[in-house]
This record gives sequence, structure tokens and C-alpha cells, in this order.
Amino acid sequence: MLHGTSGTAAGRAVVPIGGVTPFSTLDCPGSISCVFYFQGCPFRCPYCHNAEFQDVNPALYKVSDFVEFLWPRKGFLEAVVFSGGEPLLFPQALRKLTKLAMDEGFEVALHTSGFAPEVLKKYVDDFPVKWVGIDLKASLKDYPLATGTEKNFFGEAAKSIHILEESRISYEVRTTIFPALLENGRLEALIKSAQNLGVGRTVWQVYCRDGKPDPEVKRRVIEFVRNGKLEAFVQVR
Repeated sequence: MLHGTSGTAAGRAVVPIGGVTPFSTLDCPGSISCVFYFQGCPFRCPYCHNAEFQDVNPALYKVSDFVEFLWPRKGFLEAVVFSGGEPLLFPQALRKLTKLAMDEGFEVALHTSGFAPEVLKKYVDDFPVKWVGIDLKASLKDYPLATGTEKNFFGEAAKSIHILEESRISYEVRTTIFPALLENGRLEALIKSAQNLGVGRTVWQVYCRDGKPDPEVKRRVIEFVRNGKLEAFVQVR
């Protein structure tokens, strides 16, 4: 435990945390949580709602600040959520902060793109996290369009979903529906890909414009789900 040790070498160590949401009822199902955002992501998704955390910047957030944030909130907050950015891009820092949070009695949840399945497997093997939210951004063909990268990461996401299924950790597969995904049969291809992966249910998050769900995208998504009789397979947020 590092409470009260901000002057020690361990407390002065820094980690790539770019921001904190001190209170959330949305980011870890069933738990009151806070969210720590890792600063840096391998993707450049055109619809990203956390674009300020995409660039990898010098780590400045002190480990002691992490513990000092959690300490007075024990008994009120139940879970610590690691999001980003991409937490799996920084496995050592993620593991350090996860251990500290669990040592203080908090549950831990993870938001990830699943871009590094080997890192994810070691993490969930070593830490009994409560819940993982993982992205399935598009079908195989359309993955580079959805991630803004030349490399196709569909295979990595598929492996990560399989790892979570095998781990028996509670998890959720999520897709952000943005305008280009509604064109040229891309949404149908995504549904087929998810079903081929054995995903029992997906959550569709509506693309946000200026901080609010795009009303036209939401309308088209709801219409698509209803007309396609996908209510048992898709939850729209």
C-alpha cells in the first residue's frame, strides 16, 4: 500500500494516465466506478469520442496520485475502470495500477480494443477483473476503415474475444456505429462476423457529434435493428 508515501521512489514513479472521471455509473456494469484513461492508442478511429487520449505523450501522472485519489473514496466507489486510449499498450503500468487498486479493495474493469491478445491473456490470467468491454469495430474487410490504420487488426480482436470467452470473465462486445459503417453493406458484414465469432449479443453505440449521439445515425440504427429483427442480438445505446 502506497497511501502516505508520495515522497518515496515508488510514489514518485509516473504512469501514462491522461485523465480521470471521478464518478461513473455507466463504465462498469453494476458498480459505482471511477475511470482512468491511458494516454496513447495504436488506432485513429474517425469516430473516436476520446480523441484527446490518442497520442502517446510523456508519462506525468504519479503513482502516488493514483493511490491518494482512491484512498478517500474507499467505501463509496466500488470499481476502478481502465480505459483510454488503449490500456493494453502499456502492460507494465496497467498491471501496476491494477494490483494497487485490488490491494485497496476495489474491483477492476477494463475497456480495450483487443489489439494485443497475448497481453490481454496474461492480464486476465493474472488478475480476476470484474468485467471487460471489448470492441469489435467492423468486419474483416472494413477493419482498417474503422481503425484508421493500414494494418488490419480484425484477427487480433477476434482472438481477444475468444480469450475472454475462454476465461469466463464477464465481458461485453461493443461497436460504435458511425456513418460509413451504414453504407455498402458494412453493417450486415459486421453482424455476420460477430455471429461467426460466436458472439451472443453485441452493444451498438451510436456515433457522437459534438458530444451528442448523432440523431440520424441513431434513427437509422434503430430502424435497421427493428427491420432486421435483431433485438435479441443487438442492444443500442
